[in-house]
Amino acid sequence: MEIQSIRPYGNNTSFNGIERMASKNVANVALVGGGGRIGRNVLREYLLANHAPKGVYNTWDRLKEVLPLLNIVAINMGSMGLKGDKTIKDVGDEDLLAQIRNDSVLGRLPECIATSIKRNEDGDVFLHVESQNKQEDINLVATRADVDFSKWNAEVMLDATGARTSKAAMKELLDTTSTAKYALLSAPSKEKDKSVTPMPTIVAGVNSERIADIKNEGRIASAASCTTTCIAPIIKLMNDKFGVASGYIETVHAATATQFTADKSNKEADSKKRGSFDSMIPTTTGAAKAVGLVLPELKGKLNGTATRVPTADGSLAVITLNLKNPTTVDELKQAFKDAANSEEYKNLIAMAPKGSSSRDVIGRHESALVVPESIMMIGDNMAVIKAYYDNEFGYTRSYLTLANEVAKDVIAEKA
Repeated sequence: MEIQSIRPYGNNTSFNGIERMASKNVANVALVGGGGRIGRNVLREYLLANHAPKGVYNTWDRLKEVLPLLNIVAINMGSMGLKGDKTIKDVGDEDLLAQIRNDSVLGRLPECIATSIKRNEDGDVFLHVESQNKQEDINLVATRADVDFSKWNAEVMLDATGARTSKAAMKELLDTTSTAKYALLSAPSKEKDKSVTPMPTIVAGVNSERIADIKNEGRIASAASCTTTCIAPIIKLMNDKFGVASGYIETVHAATATQFTADKSNKEADSKKRGSFDSMIPTTTGAAKAVGLVLPELKGKLNGTATRVPTADGSLAVITLNLKNPTTVDELKQAFKDAANSEEYKNLIAMAPKGSSSRDVIGRHESALVVPESIMMIGDNMAVIKAYYDNEFGYTRSYLTLANEVAKDVIAEKA
């Protein structure tokens, strides 16, 4: 059987992998920071959506619906520990494949998706992916410096580095590649200058109406944080159904790469400098306040804190809301069940099976897995809701959903 390329993309004048013609049916994507946790998940979800056999990988089939318009043409893997004048040419094939195939949380990439490294005479490096009747080559680079992805006709820049959180930094990323139309940040927007209006913050499915505004606001946007992505659809549902007067959110969050495995001395008494293996570490979070960027009617009405715990992935949000209208536990549970079965919330809210723990959310694509037996009311107006969320895989699904929506505009412009 002849193997076909998965989808044609871009300008192939300097491309020596699989020959493909330019396409108007997809948006070409450059992934910046592909070696980090979110970057790895972006690539994994992309490969699962386009290469995994239908019906084999449970909720991953839903990914085929989420990102049909995206075509990753190049990935900047990050520095890969390279020093001096070393480049990705100096990284061995097995070292590169280990970064792509292996994952301590989600396990190895399924064997039905075959990956290998290809190199051409010019020293260019490609990730070759092959499965059933499909194959593709993705250009790989490794550097902390900005890369001009225009030679691969990149149109949507996905920044998963976590380093560019200001409008100026994202604008610089966008301007580096002349073919780029949009740049999307996989982190909350942060401006040191409080006089600067933050870039649009979008949680796909919650305030998707704002996607149309991105074009007029610099063509850059933030996909919020994993915690905001979890709590925003729940708070939106509660606000629509019962009205939210105020709220407090405590997140019990898995350890992240910004923490340390052992105590680290620091001039500041920052609890995150304590060893992450054996401590519950109190810290701050802007996730609750960020809901005000997604749902402006709730700006200033929410706040929260966080506790980091020694797990690799899978987090829990404890949401306490003062509701404007009185309700009961049964009415709350029914509202969540109806939402989980609705078209509006199908990728956002699901119900956790009885007896679930945070382990059960890993690999789930939904933004929030509500725990029904933990729902309670204090009086008639104070609701307490617990929800698990995969702060990596589930968040990435939301991030890529936003990218897919932006891709529609890129494709329309090409047409």
